Amino acid sequence: MQNDACCDVLLIEDLAQQRLPARTLAAVLRESGFVARLAHFGVGDDPEQITMLAQASQPRLIVFSILFAHLLAETLALVEQLRSAGVSAHLTMAGALPALAWEELLAMCPALDSVLCGEAEAHIVQLALRLSADWQRVPGLAYRNPAPCANPLPGSVLDLDTLPFPARDDHPKTLTGFGFATVEASRGCYHACTFCLPCAFYRVAASSPYRSRSVTHLIEEIDVLYRQGVRLFLFDDEQFLPPTPLRAERVAALAEQLRQRELDIAFTLKCRGDDVDETLFRQLRDIGLVRVYVGVESGCADTLKRLGKGVTAACNAQALAMLDALGIVADFRSLLFHPWSSLGTVQADIDFLERSLPHVSTPYTFHEVECYPGTKLAHRLRASQGDRGEIGCEEASPPGLRAYTLVDSKAELLRRLSRILFEGRSARQSVLGQAVRAGYELLLLRRFCPHRIAEGQYQAWRDITVRLNRESLSVWREMLAFADSSHRQDIDLITEHTSAWAMRLNICDAAAFEALARLIQRPSHPRP
Repeated sequence: MQNDACCDVLLIEDLAQQRLPARTLAAVLRESGFVARLAHFGVGDDPEQITMLAQASQPRLIVFSILFAHLLAETLALVEQLRSAGVSAHLTMAGALPALAWEELLAMCPALDSVLCGEAEAHIVQLALRLSADWQRVPGLAYRNPAPCANPLPGSVLDLDTLPFPARDDHPKTLTGFGFATVEASRGCYHACTFCLPCAFYRVAASSPYRSRSVTHLIEEIDVLYRQGVRLFLFDDEQFLPPTPLRAERVAALAEQLRQRELDIAFTLKCRGDDVDETLFRQLRDIGLVRVYVGVESGCADTLKRLGKGVTAACNAQALAMLDALGIVADFRSLLFHPWSSLGTVQADIDFLERSLPHVSTPYTFHEVECYPGTKLAHRLRASQGDRGEIGCEEASPPGLRAYTLVDSKAELLRRLSRILFEGRSARQSVLGQAVRAGYELLLLRRFCPHRIAEGQYQAWRDITVRLNRESLSVWREMLAFADSSHRQDIDLITEHTSAWAMRLNICDAAAFEALARLIQRPSHPRP
């Protein structure tokens, strides 16, 4: 925790998530002369520490930066705690989810004064200036009067180059001695996936659903961070590559400016399966691309159609194979469950993952589609279920999400088994998180210091993750068979099988954890 000097604005976010919204808002406020302070509030953190900080620093405005539903329930509880502790600051919330769910959030949290809808950079300074007067008239602000209402949105940030670089008050974090930092080269996405919260947000909040920074402005920020020791740049863009007619020119300009400034970097990006062009990605690899988060989501044709992906399973498979052939690590989430999942759709996804095993060196993770307000998926769910699935209708449903129960009882059983067996396994501190970290370390060494990698060390890491994935898929095969059997309603058998599957996964994880520890601690030696 920083010292307790007073500030005008306190911005609270899970800064460990390597995201930039709060840091950008802090920079915008500071540029206008406000004393803005960043505070970290993450998983397991004591809200009392934030309360004490707020009491000591006495801000007039506290902003809670939220993107997805991550920590939303804990943040709402913190809002209530701050007010109960006598903190008199104006309490507002910003981010994609609050902007689309402002009415529900204001209704469920009386201590929350407002929600900043639209792009908060466009009007946060106005709110900070007008707190003592007519703050209710700030464009894009949602508040109670006495029922929740919202002002018309302000204009969006048309030129991203006009934004100051994000505030980075802490030193860059490091991996294997190399600094790393998140950067943003663009905002929004020009595709129309039905489940995507950022896509829904930018189509409402911005005059254009996709905007890019100029390459020159982007390189200037990279250069500043490079001089601070950053070598790994994590591009947090929803879609790093612009539309097809512009992407070759942009990649060429990026390569040329990196060369001119003698910036030898490594970087990651996000894209879709249909973006993976061999020539383009070979160029990206040559200037430092080491890892790609691919928006695969599914290998099932029906699921891809319902999610509005506009790609085929074959396209996704080809993208994974192409990245592997280029030596670029691919990572992705498997969205096995959505409101219309069936035993057949889950089976198709597991089959796809089996076929993809030779080309994937990151651990498989298994997820449910989260249904966010404002998305096409939420509208479709509302139309098909009426009032079922409203926020809070299921006790376990996080605030801000529309809950749903699968009509296919076999798929619903698989969904509940997946929560028990795989949900906690995906946490950053699990063996899967350790495998990802080890991969990053080896990728950085391979990029900058290949002589420090022992012969066979990189392949050994790949073998460990493949074993993890094989065991996961083996358990899924047995789960699918059980869900399709006549015993699927036998509670005792469900308990017995679940315990056995959990034991197998735990044994596999423990072995992988030990192997990863030996791998990373193994003394490196130059190759002959």
